[in-house]
Amino acid sequence: MTLAARAAADLRWVSAYWPDLAESRMHDTPAPFRRPQMTAEQRDDRDWEAQMERWERTADAIGASPAPVRVPVLDVLTGLLAEAVLLADELAHAARCPELPPPSSDMADARPYLRFAGRRIAELDRAGEFDPIANAHRQTRVMVATVARGLGLVYDGHALEVVCPWCKGVTPESPAGGAHTWRVRDLLGHRACAHGQPDRRFCDRCDQ
Repeated sequence: MTLAARAAADLRWVSAYWPDLAESRMHDTPAPFRRPQMTAEQRDDRDWEAQMERWERTADAIGASPAPVRVPVLDVLTGLLAEAVLLADELAHAARCPELPPPSSDMADARPYLRFAGRRIAELDRAGEFDPIANAHRQTRVMVATVARGLGLVYDGHALEVVCPWCKGVTPESPAGGAHTWRVRDLLGHRACAHGQPDRRFCDRCDQ
């Protein structure tokens, strides 16, 4: 598979999962939950902010007001839209064709820009323009990783909420043990690369 084909496949993958990601912003939509892995310093900062909030709270305060949607998902959606628009504009400039109009809002559908980028990649591939395709492939890889994390599709490296029976959870932050250090690794999915890349899926010269 060529670099252009992989970049186009990434864009189709992101487009296919865009509706699921957009729907997951609503609280009544089931969503995967993974407890964030926090360092000791991050936990101390979180506890300090919560303590300061309690101290500053007065009798006139209305209290906590939860957002009607999942704010982290909104951040992912707006970030992906911005990346899709930027990629579409860059490829339009490289292909010397008109750009698409800017999105109507931060919550607009990113799929028209993803499809536009895919068509420009095909044109640049036929014209033998390698540099813009390579740059687009780097950006599409980031998009795929962002969507996969947002939908809980990344399981390689996922930390389990159990204490490792071998290391006993001993870390610099938890010298007495008990930390959740046991992680899932996709050993079968790893394919060695002979050209210095961590996996042949990220290599332009290995057979895919």
